[in-house]
Amino acid sequence: MKLYLEFKSKFLSGKVSFTVLATILSFHILLISCKGSQETKKLEKKVIIWGTAISGFQADMGPGVPSDKRSDWWVWMHDEENQISKRVGEDKPEDGPAFWKNYKQDLELAKQIGTNYFRYSIEWSRVFPESTTDIPADIEFTEDGFPKKIRISHSSISELEKRANQENMKKYREILEYAKKLGLKIFLTLNHFTLPIWIHDPISCRDWFKSGKSGSICFGKPAGWLSKETIIEFAKYSAFLAHKFGDIVDLWGPINEPIVVSTAGYLVGDVGVFAGSGAFPPSAFDVFSFELATKNLVFAFARSYDAIKEYDIYDADGDGQKSLISLIYNISFFEPDSQSEEDIEATEKAWFVQVFWFLDAILKGVLRSLDGKSEKFYDSLKSRADVVGINYYNRIKIKYLPIVPEKSIVFLPKFPACPSYEPSDECPYGMSDMDWEIYPPGIYEVIKVVWERYRGLELPIIISENGIADAKDLKRTDFIREHVKFVKKAVDEGIPVLGYFYWSLIDNLEWNSGYGKKFGLIEVDFSSQERKRTLRESAFVFKDIIMDELGEK
Repeated sequence: MKLYLEFKSKFLSGKVSFTVLATILSFHILLISCKGSQETKKLEKKVIIWGTAISGFQADMGPGVPSDKRSDWWVWMHDEENQISKRVGEDKPEDGPAFWKNYKQDLELAKQIGTNYFRYSIEWSRVFPESTTDIPADIEFTEDGFPKKIRISHSSISELEKRANQENMKKYREILEYAKKLGLKIFLTLNHFTLPIWIHDPISCRDWFKSGKSGSICFGKPAGWLSKETIIEFAKYSAFLAHKFGDIVDLWGPINEPIVVSTAGYLVGDVGVFAGSGAFPPSAFDVFSFELATKNLVFAFARSYDAIKEYDIYDADGDGQKSLISLIYNISFFEPDSQSEEDIEATEKAWFVQVFWFLDAILKGVLRSLDGKSEKFYDSLKSRADVVGINYYNRIKIKYLPIVPEKSIVFLPKFPACPSYEPSDECPYGMSDMDWEIYPPGIYEVIKVVWERYRGLELPIIISENGIADAKDLKRTDFIREHVKFVKKAVDEGIPVLGYFYWSLIDNLEWNSGYGKKFGLIEVDFSSQERKRTLRESAFVFKDIIMDELGEK
């Protein structure tokens, strides 16, 4: 308490930054000196957060669970044309592991594994199956038309309460409270790819793009991340969830992998169909829309940050801090496929478009044009994250291909990533069942890149996802050991990596790739009506790692 009061006083007097205070209070980092002091800041060299993760759409549904038919991904996966064209796989979300029903067993197993955190995502369409666009908000716009302030009044929160699906809200509270009862803290994601159908009509938008964009956008139907209205509605949704669950949750993640949403939905079109991984809604190949969607996602993240900070008024875990808000950002380790000037240039562009473009906006307030030729500073974007969450899975070797060179799109991942699934000279760790190269040193390299670029901001890092599709559970043990080893290497060098989340706790729907891609520490028997659970051998290895790191053996 004495330490807390001392730093609180310094924070209020302006002698120490908010992010430093938040880091101290929330994660118990040992701070020897205040910001600006000439003394060296020392960090406890230990990963203290160990968790697993799932997402609602991928895991909630299954036998005995009400289907969420108000989601754009539900509509997308059941569309006949998409099925014929192979944009979607044969597996469907309603045949899932039924976490909604089996959450007690799953959370008890998560605790048995030794984890102390659980990352879960709320489905916007379950909270608000019907539109909230008529509920007022006070909005200020930038000179170029982006929402820079969105004020949601308490009366609007009351209206949102009336509009919310009370049965689903009750279920979410049951899940979160049971996790808390078990001693699992919550890392809550507000948006994991899916949107309510009243926000995004994926079929109308798909057909609009296929028509050559004739007529009004998406034929006047809900346009998802192409519409600035989505930013406003997402801020309302964020404020409402912070108001409802702030007494349980202190660690929040507004949007999971935003650059995947814009890239897969608006830049690569149906390319994934030819690779066997299907297509994300609305499967467009349109660089202008990709840029617009990405910028809207940037502002949506920032306005969600503001809303959570305002409406989470509780210190759920009693550490002196009401909320910490984390990026959840996928970063592969990009390397040139060769040492040619073209491949090196293409790799630099990949880092910019896929990583720095978004992160620079949220962390530094600098939003560049896609071609990189212009930039603008927005105070309403700067410092809108307290933690940098990294989702790391693989190394990607980049080849030069001038797809849209005037917009910096000159890069293409090498495919296939490796000559075989087994280790080779080219790929010393082999490939996963997802055809992704396994490359543990890359997690260290990615952490270093992020830390060096943003180290002046003093933000802690969390590995918010790291996992492998491995149906036979033959590679997962070494995968976890090796990745944790390289995370610890970064920690030993003084980089504040405070947590590691394995993806995923249970086998679930890997989007268009279906249930055949097994990421779970817990095996789910999809042939059984009850969806029988069994801990895989790798789960016990993960437990040993956690116990060893926390000194609880």
